[in-house]
Amino acid sequence: MKKLFIPPVLVLFSLILVIVFYFLLPELNVVPFPINLTGLIIAFAGFSIMGKARDLFKKYKTTLDFETSAHLIDESIFSKSRNPMYAGMFLLLLGIAVCFGNIISVCVPFVFILVVRIFFIPLEERIMEETFGEKYIDYKSKTGTWM
Repeated sequence: MKKLFIPPVLVLFSLILVIVFYFLLPELNVVPFPINLTGLIIAFAGFSIMGKARDLFKKYKTTLDFETSAHLIDESIFSKSRNPMYAGMFLLLLGIAVCFGNIISVCVPFVFILVVRIFFIPLEERIMEETFGEKYIDYKSKTGTWM
């Protein structure tokens, strides 16, 4: 059985929370129309970042899973962030939360990124260091975790 505590499932759970808070706490739906539509721009930016990262994973035939990577990608969006996929997920969640306009929903993406920072990034960085050694350590020193 596949693990359920993985980032895509966490994103889905976060999206569900955003929707639940919108309906269960309508008194906290404070972002007015049309300001809430700025969330679409934020969500689109996040989706685009995720797509670009995915395209690079495919280009280099490396993995999106917590496995040993076949290639250290340090170009394009990966030259700006070691974790563009997570940054994209965060922006996607933030944009959707802004669209719904619930103040508690807007907190969900920040909890998501905190969970990612605590549980997923250290594991991935350890695997990358074991796999690529000094090359990854050099990349890590030159490239920030986020954008």
